[in-house]
Amino acid sequence: MNHSPNEKPPVLLVHGMWSNQDALQEVHDAFVEQGYVTESLCLPYHCSKTEHTAASKEKLAQTGLQDYVAYIVEQVKRQSSPPILVGHSMGGLLVQLAAAQVPCQRLILLSSAAPAGINGLSLSAIRTLGSNILRFPLWRSITEVKLENIRYGIANTQSAAVQQDIYANSTYESGMATWQISMGLLLGRRSAAYVNATQVQCPVLIVGGTADRITPISVQRSIAQRFGARGQLVEIPNCCHWTVGGKFFPQIRTEIFQWLATETA
Repeated sequence: MNHSPNEKPPVLLVHGMWSNQDALQEVHDAFVEQGYVTESLCLPYHCSKTEHTAASKEKLAQTGLQDYVAYIVEQVKRQSSPPILVGHSMGGLLVQLAAAQVPCQRLILLSSAAPAGINGLSLSAIRTLGSNILRFPLWRSITEVKLENIRYGIANTQSAAVQQDIYANSTYESGMATWQISMGLLLGRRSAAYVNATQVQCPVLIVGGTADRITPISVQRSIAQRFGARGQLVEIPNCCHWTVGGKFFPQIRTEIFQWLATETA
């Protein structure tokens, strides 16, 4: 178990699609600097592309949202006290699903993927997914992101250097998880991506960029509405989907810790 010497709750960070724990380095460092015991989780089978084997790719293709959530819940239960869960993109959806099962101190959602029942399939999101949506059967495949898709829909207001770095550190993703998120609007409560917001009892911070093309600000607004008085939405003007680093992160960092200070005062 993790024990924080200053009584601050532990922090668990959850990355998004095509990523692993390395994508969360700036977020990790920010929490450590504020005195939090912080761990960046790596979802099952999210090693780097060079470390993947045919067997690990096959296992990843068969991994669903429920498997990711089970892993996160297990990590939450290992903590000495209910943690703060921070999730980016798909990770934002996953921490909501986990918090509906186990107690958490706080949730911080950075450009969260749409839970079931919220339309996340905008034209710009489909364009960002690119040729992945043509894979058949998608639920038995792995997906990957191209540099052109990062430039268009994930880091469209970041520098070329940041875009290239995101691409260089990207990895494969489960087609099953991609399919489950994509079908959430149609399946509703039957979907693995369905979040029962009433079962999430802690305060929730929702951060979104107005220039996000894969999880648009409309999605973040809808998520905030679901949490009602327990949710607080922060909109970052001109910010893209990449809310875990780059030129907008200093502002996002300030918003996070101001909110934590207010909520824990």
